[in-house]
Amino acid sequence: MPSKTKPLTNAKLRPYEAKRDLAAELLESVQQMKVGKTQVVLSTAIEARELTGLS
Repeated sequence: MPSKTKPLTNAKLRPYEAKRDLAAELLESVQQMKVGKTQVVLSTAIEARELTGLS
């Protein structure tokens, strides 16, 4: 599934990355996985491989 947002330019990406708290984001992700708040998203390539039996 293609992204619905445009990639950030380098000028916008640097300040965005500088203010992120990756440790907090990872911890939140683990907590969400533990309580089952996850969603699997398959790409069209994965779906095609599974339909043809190549995966």
